[in-house]
Amino acid sequence: MKVFITVVCSLVIIATLWAVSVPKMQDLGIPYAKPAEPDSTSIQVTWFGVTTLLIDDGTTQILIDGFFSRPSLMDLALERPIEPELETIRDVLDRFSINRLKAVIPVHSHFDHAMDSAEVAKQTGAVLMGSESTALIAKGSQLAAQQIIVVDEKVPYDLGQFKIEFVESKHAPLATNGPISGTVTQPLTLPAPYTAWKLGKAYTLIFTHPKGRFLIQGSAGFIPGALDDLKVDTVFLGTGGLTGLTRDYQNQYLDEFVHQRRAHTVFTLHHDDLFGDLGSVEQSLMYPEFDRTTAFDLMQRLLPAELKQMAFGIPVDL
Repeated sequence: MKVFITVVCSLVIIATLWAVSVPKMQDLGIPYAKPAEPDSTSIQVTWFGVTTLLIDDGTTQILIDGFFSRPSLMDLALERPIEPELETIRDVLDRFSINRLKAVIPVHSHFDHAMDSAEVAKQTGAVLMGSESTALIAKGSQLAAQQIIVVDEKVPYDLGQFKIEFVESKHAPLATNGPISGTVTQPLTLPAPYTAWKLGKAYTLIFTHPKGRFLIQGSAGFIPGALDDLKVDTVFLGTGGLTGLTRDYQNQYLDEFVHQRRAHTVFTLHHDDLFGDLGSVEQSLMYPEFDRTTAFDLMQRLLPAELKQMAFGIPVDL
């Protein structure tokens, strides 16, 4: 018994030291974007963790992913059935005045991107735009057929003054994605284990507006040359798993989405712990994306573009 207690205490001490050693996002040196001006007429973007972004030009609102539920790590580890948290979704829509929503757009169909999307569309009357897999997830949630749009690639869709193009991309090549690769092949009945939300198609989203052009890349994957000679002002860049990939891969990814695009500002996305409480956008204690060295290194490699981070629920001007 004495040995057992000693071992347990040692493990607790090690775990505590490890948790303390993971730096907070505010300590990494990545500057926070300045909050939007109260009377701003710019496009405003609000981040809600992972790659959920609310885009608002004052007239039209567009929501990327709309993932507000937070299944636990044990839910995934044990493949327990999960489903959208309806009260959480209602609360966020109300608290952040998401009341002019025209479209919900998952960047791909994994649970942490598409699980809540149909419910958000139901509660707001917005259309849901995405791949066949996203459409089948929505059908399983009983979203009305007229609210589901299976998109064509590289065809501009007009939403207010926004033009949106969907360019096929790839997910980051992570070993953990094996059980959730492939496509959804039939309407998804809820609740279901996280493995039911298959990748489907991953997209790079290109937004063009009279006030600027920007792109959203939700996962650290890419297809070389897919964006041709596109130039943008701002990039919302998925960095989840990026620092664990080879240096050569990282360089190609950054070149494809930042340097070739001549972007002046890059916002990091999907670096946070998706199992934390909604509102917490700190890194995972088990698998932190950045330490101070890797954060500094990334900022240097992105130059002359400036890397920034956003705070949860606080809009920034583009």
